[in-house]
Amino acid sequence: MPSFALIVAVVAVVAVVLAWAARGRLRVLSEELSSTRRELLSSRSEEGDLAGELKTLQRHVELLAKGVALDPLMVREKRLYANANTLKLAQLLESGSSVAVIDVRSAGEWGGGHIEGALHIPVDELERRLSEVPRDGTPLYLICASGGRSAAAADLLGQRGYLHVHNVEGGMQAWRGAAVQG
Repeated sequence: MPSFALIVAVVAVVAVVLAWAARGRLRVLSEELSSTRRELLSSRSEEGDLAGELKTLQRHVELLAKGVALDPLMVREKRLYANANTLKLAQLLESGSSVAVIDVRSAGEWGGGHIEGALHIPVDELERRLSEVPRDGTPLYLICASGGRSAAAADLLGQRGYLHVHNVEGGMQAWRGAAVQG
């Protein structure tokens, strides 16, 4: 009959082999779980992107139904605003066209020089100050330092149902017209 020590040794070896096999299986399961989490997060992100695109598409259809002409780039790039350059804005202002310029830069940037007659609403205040933005169909031209914040602001206004929204590409860095200080 085998000795007690031999039985304990065999049981110990079997336990080590089983633990080693379980550890390998656990590592494989952990990798599979991580992969599944990544896929889930990716699909949720894609689902959110698709929901946003669907909302924009629905908004485009609403605008078309109202007879609003859409810039083909707006549709292709899934935007609710058009882009405009500073030259076009300067021409509109010089001709006396009825447009509203909304400067979404910070107070410090605004003080360094802005377009005369522009409405100053920093981008981080825009949501709560929407009541100050003309809603009578006047074309809206949003401007910042270079065009990034104004694009975000233009998108927000488009999502909130404002019509004729334009992002001024290049912003005040590209502006060659007169600017007033303070």
